Amino acid sequence: MKHTPGPVRIAYETTGTGTPVVLVMGFSGPGLAWASQIQRLSHQHEVIWFDNRGVGQSDAPLHFYSTRRMATDVINLLDHLELPNAHIVGVSMGGMIAQELALQYRHRVRSLGLIATHPGGIQAWLGAAKPQGLKLFLQTNTSPPRSRLEALERLLYTDEYLRDRDPDEVRDTLEANFGAQAPSWSRIAQAAAVLRHNTVPRLRELAGLPTLIIKPVEDILIRPSHSDRLAQLIPGARLAPVSGGHGLIRECADEVAELLLGHFAGVDADGG
Repeated sequence: MKHTPGPVRIAYETTGTGTPVVLVMGFSGPGLAWASQIQRLSHQHEVIWFDNRGVGQSDAPLHFYSTRRMATDVINLLDHLELPNAHIVGVSMGGMIAQELALQYRHRVRSLGLIATHPGGIQAWLGAAKPQGLKLFLQTNTSPPRSRLEALERLLYTDEYLRDRDPDEVRDTLEANFGAQAPSWSRIAQAAAVLRHNTVPRLRELAGLPTLIIKPVEDILIRPSHSDRLAQLIPGARLAPVSGGHGLIRECADEVAELLLGHFAGVDADGG
């Protein structure tokens, strides 16, 4: 992977041509975990994916992170690539980073895509995850490698999806995308960023910014009701329910890509 210059070097890759799309991954996941979307979106767009600070080949500074600071990493990446703006898409924690990016640097955002995420604040933390989701999330961060991947597949995917797929294929994909776990310190630092995230008082400032919110209706890690709340807080946002779990960018890859491509096309046609 290539790297941005310091002080925090961010590892990134690009592919495709067209208006740029930046994909922001969630908690402790490498940018490569977007693989199923990269393949589809790059037929019509320049797609940029990267490892968040603390993950993969990016630097891991030894201090607590914030979604605001991680949004600055994305802006530094855009500056490095000499891109004035891009479609910004974030999943889970990446959606929280994307919210902060749009609030701080709106002029750099052609459109906003928020997938399986929430705006933070006390209401989110009173019931962000279902009990089963919280249990599996903890297992993915405390278990040995094989048990961790077993917990991860149940955290990300619905039972229906797992029944219809070759178990070895599912496990191999998770191993390729998440096999190299981020260091403990980095996971603690990213968790601190998630816990402190709160854009609730400011999201109305995004009125007029083309925003697509993709709601996985069977998500057990971030309750689907948080997508509804985001749609209420961002004036004019479009809410798109999808029958999938927290890992819907792979489980429902075609449907998610179709929604995103339609969203981008509408904005680009309007000269956004």
